[in-house]
Formats: sequence, structure tokens, C-alpha cells
Amino acid sequence: MCFSDLGGYKTWRSSKSRTRRVNIKDLPRPGQGHVVTSSATISAVDELIQQNRLITTRKIAVKLSISKGTVHHIIQKKLGYGKVCAQWMPKHLSENQKTARMGVCLTPQFLH
Repeated sequence: MCFSDLGGYKTWRSSKSRTRRVNIKDLPRPGQGHVVTSSATISAVDELIQQNRLITTRKIAVKLSISKGTVHHIIQKKLGYGKVCAQWMPKHLSENQKTARMGVCLTPQFLH
């Protein structure tokens, strides 16, 4: 490497360091897809999950002809479900669900 190349590197490095981004999030760019979901699609995904809690995102995507990413977005963000023991479950239980769960846990069959 010759001396002029080294000088060019220093100039390039210093100009780039002044314009460095602080925000590390992915900025929107042309051509980047946006997740667009309609209430009909959300209700169709919810219906499929209610029918079969063991259904995969791939099977839902194929049945509804949407991408797996859109299915994942609907399940996680819109419906608030998470996978528990390979089943889709609501992340937050209602008071009735919590009471029923405690009742099952306190039965003699469960304790022994």
C-alpha cells in the first residue's frame, strides 16, 4: 500500500464517521413490503387457530394464500397469541381462566 492510498483511507474514514447514523432501526426503503391486514384476514386466522391449536403458520399461510410473515404478524401482534407446548394460546389469561386453572391444579388427581 502506498502513502497516497493511506491518505485516501483516512479522508474516507473521517468523512464517514461524521455522518454516522445514531438510529439503528431499519429505515423504510422503496420496495420494502408493509404488512397490510384486513379484519377479514385476522378473523380467518383466528378461526383456523380456534379449530386447531396445533396448526402451523405455514399451513395457515397456504390455506389463506398469504405470506408466513403476515401470518406471524397477525398471530403475535394483532391476536396476541404465543406458542405454549406447541399450541397457540392467549398470552394473558382472564380472571375466569386463571380461576379454572387453579381449580384444576388443586384437584387430588393433579396433586398425586
